[in-house]
Amino acid sequence: MPSYAASSDYFSEEDPSWVAALHAAVLPGDLPPSSEPGSPASEEFEPPPPAQPRKRRYEPSPEADPVDEVIYGAAHFGDFGEYMQRKRAKLQIQNSEMVDAAHSRIFAGLAIYVNGQTDPPQHELRRILVENGGIFEPYLVNKGKVTHIVTDNLTDAKIREFKNMKVVRPQWLTESVKSGSLLPWKDFVWTKDVAPAATQAIAPSIPRYAANPSNLNAQRVMAEPGWRTANTAAAPGYVKNYYQHSRLHFLSTAKSELQQLVREARVQAENPGRAGIAPISPRKGKGRDEERVIMHCDFDCFFVSASLLKRPELRGKPVVVCHSQDGQGGDGSTSEVACASYEARALGVKNGMSLRQARQYCPQVITMPYEFESYKKISLKFYTILLSRADDVEAVSIDEALIDVTHQIRKFITSPDPAKEFAEHLRAEVKGATECEISIGISHNVLLARLANRRAKPAGSLHVLPQDVPELISTLNITDLRGFAASARVKAEEKLGSIALKDLAKKTRAALSDALGPKTGEKLYNAIRGIDDTPLVSDRQPQSVSAELNYGIRFKSDEEAAAFLMEMGSEVEQRLHAVNVLGRSLTLKVMKRHPDAPVEGPKFMGHGKCEDFSKQVPLSGPGGRATSDGKIIGEIAYKLLKSFRFDPQDLRGIGIQIQKLEPLSGPINRGPNQQMLPFQRPENASIINHQAIGQTDPFSKLPTEEAPSDISGLPPYEAVDPDVFRELPPSIQGEMRQHWARSESVSPRKAVAQVQPRNVTFRGPVKSIFPTRHGLQRGNRPLQSKYGPTNNRFIDKKFFESRKLRNRREQPNDKELHELGIDLDWWAELQKDNTSKNVLRDILREQRILVANGGKAPTPPTPKEHKPKKYVPRPDLYRHPLPQAKYPDLPRLAQRVHNEDKPKKTKAFFKETDDVQNLVEAWVDSFKNFPPEAQDIEYVSKFLTKAMDSKQFTDTSVERTIAVVKWWLELLRRYWGDYEFYARRLDEQEEGEVAEAWWKAFRDVKEQLDIIARKKWGGRLAIR
Repeated sequence: MPSYAASSDYFSEEDPSWVAALHAAVLPGDLPPSSEPGSPASEEFEPPPPAQPRKRRYEPSPEADPVDEVIYGAAHFGDFGEYMQRKRAKLQIQNSEMVDAAHSRIFAGLAIYVNGQTDPPQHELRRILVENGGIFEPYLVNKGKVTHIVTDNLTDAKIREFKNMKVVRPQWLTESVKSGSLLPWKDFVWTKDVAPAATQAIAPSIPRYAANPSNLNAQRVMAEPGWRTANTAAAPGYVKNYYQHSRLHFLSTAKSELQQLVREARVQAENPGRAGIAPISPRKGKGRDEERVIMHCDFDCFFVSASLLKRPELRGKPVVVCHSQDGQGGDGSTSEVACASYEARALGVKNGMSLRQARQYCPQVITMPYEFESYKKISLKFYTILLSRADDVEAVSIDEALIDVTHQIRKFITSPDPAKEFAEHLRAEVKGATECEISIGISHNVLLARLANRRAKPAGSLHVLPQDVPELISTLNITDLRGFAASARVKAEEKLGSIALKDLAKKTRAALSDALGPKTGEKLYNAIRGIDDTPLVSDRQPQSVSAELNYGIRFKSDEEAAAFLMEMGSEVEQRLHAVNVLGRSLTLKVMKRHPDAPVEGPKFMGHGKCEDFSKQVPLSGPGGRATSDGKIIGEIAYKLLKSFRFDPQDLRGIGIQIQKLEPLSGPINRGPNQQMLPFQRPENASIINHQAIGQTDPFSKLPTEEAPSDISGLPPYEAVDPDVFRELPPSIQGEMRQHWARSESVSPRKAVAQVQPRNVTFRGPVKSIFPTRHGLQRGNRPLQSKYGPTNNRFIDKKFFESRKLRNRREQPNDKELHELGIDLDWWAELQKDNTSKNVLRDILREQRILVANGGKAPTPPTPKEHKPKKYVPRPDLYRHPLPQAKYPDLPRLAQRVHNEDKPKKTKAFFKETDDVQNLVEAWVDSFKNFPPEAQDIEYVSKFLTKAMDSKQFTDTSVERTIAVVKWWLELLRRYWGDYEFYARRLDEQEEGEVAEAWWKAFRDVKEQLDIIARKKWGGRLAIR
């Protein structure tokens, strides 16, 4: 076999040249020749082995810049606060790079937050702000560091949130850059009625009610004392003159008169024999709701239509009805538009606008004055037709009525739509009588009839059937329904997310009730489905009578206010007499100028921005009865006004309202919820004269003379029961009033000395003589009292019944009657009237006892007090003790409180949810500037965990625990809501530490409660 030689055979240790060449050779991967063994590079890097191939020569890279781990370091998983903190820091670094190219410093010291979409957009505003020395805040974390908020639009919630901050429009920044200086921010304040800049060029802004916040014309004329005392509430007769020209007073009075007209028609329908206006049918719709036919009849632009009857040349032109005429007030007139024609409405004019606003929309608008008499005549014709055609009528206003025609439409049964046919005939009849158009809405209830009328205008009619309700309701908002004001709209928008009925129809009854309240939610739920149980009320009785005035109230002294209130009292008295009622309660309403409002508001002589106050007191006249006396009303109202201690110069409105009304005659109407117990009155109570026999004194006989009237024996006016007097026929009431009037002018007779003057009081047998009123019939002349008044309070009937005088004759002679002090003629009249012998015997016995006692009234015996016997149970009777329910004692939270009666603090225990929530709120509020104490956190934690974990507590305790935790969370969000999900910034040391401490305490307690919840129910508590 061949032999193999080793490497040592070719190279030996004795070859020095090979060894030197090997050391000097430079192989791939070796260090460059300049590198020395002691250099840093040779110490840091170790070259690869010589046999390893290298594609390129190793060169060390330059040293990198240090990295800011706080901003650009690796983020920790789930730490959202750290993420947001680094994001804000990075944005500020970007802004600082833009500062190097800053053009000016006009925004120096400003820190601005941009809310929502703006024009210019947010990134452009950021550039403008930063390049001119300002600070752009991308997130509203700390409101204290933001000087201004820039926005084009805000929601209602944001308006409330930013109400104490400076909110401006973006034009403040752009215009300041153009001018080269910082413009006043108040000139660019954002207001809700200011539209975004992108739409301002398309739609003009809404004109304001008045040109200035304060009426300059009013300031000028009020400076003249003579003009003020002649044209304001300080002028004599101002109240009467004002109500003669007041539109609202006319509408209120006309409505009352029309309601009285309807009531009279109802009475005539029930009594067909009476003459008068054509009666309404006494029948009402008794069928189901779907079978009823309700019509809502309303004039079209009533004031305008009535005024155009005398001005036919103005038809088709934009006209309005208001006080200001012939250019009075100029372009700045604040006269209110009462009614606008459809031509004016098409140009933007609405009822309730000031004339200044109307002229901004329609410069060529024509004004017409009020014509109250014409309105009243047309309205009377209108209601006369309705009363003759409808089953039932409810007077809504002078130009509006609700009618029930369920039975009347049977005449048009052959028509495809009898209700529609009847409505068109009714419209034609009203048009022929009044020359004015009406619109009629028809449906099976009041709500749908009103909505149908709105669709039928102008000059038309519409019948909404049950199957048409969903389509009609889907086009409406919540404010289109009667009875839902702006507050309901705000609640629906905030809590339900929409005001459209088609969206609210998807909500449950419970959701609507939670958002709007139980009654309002239930009403809205039914209204969306076309359900309404509102009845027609044809006989609506007034619940109050009032007079209010808030125009021209400009007093300088209390004397002027007192005189004004006396005039108001007279006006209220006239209104009470107009409806034949009296009152027992008075309410004074006062409008006081708001401290922030100018002395003269925007409306000329108007009240402006005010604060409302009211007080209520009982009202009574002579004898404590209900009254309508204007003098009494005025005096009480002035006393109430003085109790407010207001400066008379700040008064802007005064109203007097009378409640608890009673009819001037007849039974008292106590309302549907007040009933009278059915006590029966004695027969002939209105004829029997209680004082003719009862209030007599047998020891003081007066000379008598025959009176010309048959009721000369009447008692005084003060002694008559008002209820009994009201039930008498009118003829008898008149005779009694005449008798009382004569008795006031006659001087009292002098008593004649008695034969035997004794101080004896005779108790007249008021109830014991005629218990069943025998012997006196209606129309008979009652006995005339011949004796003076008595004092029968001190005589006890039992005293006489227990005493018996023997050896006395039952039939006394004249001498004995004279000794007893009994008048012979009076005794003879008693015997002629067939008075019971027992009654005569009682009279004699009582008089004999009085004479035997020296003429003195006996002292009534003291009733013996009977003490109840103490119950002693039988010894052999065993009774089980009554069962006692054991209620679990709810967890209590103890707190030391200060009691005014005790010098030391006492410990109070709180169980109710509200009390515990209030305690937690006080804890958070008192430590809002400091971190919470560990012992306080432990104290609250023990209470909550005990309420959750203990077996003796029921679900109610758990619900209370959740309510307390939710309230704690709400308080933390209120104070430190910005720190809920992320940590504090580096420059927010003190506030951030407090916020983090509170949130940590809450999360720790919440975690303990979650542990308990997992054990008991398998999940965490859902606290949102």
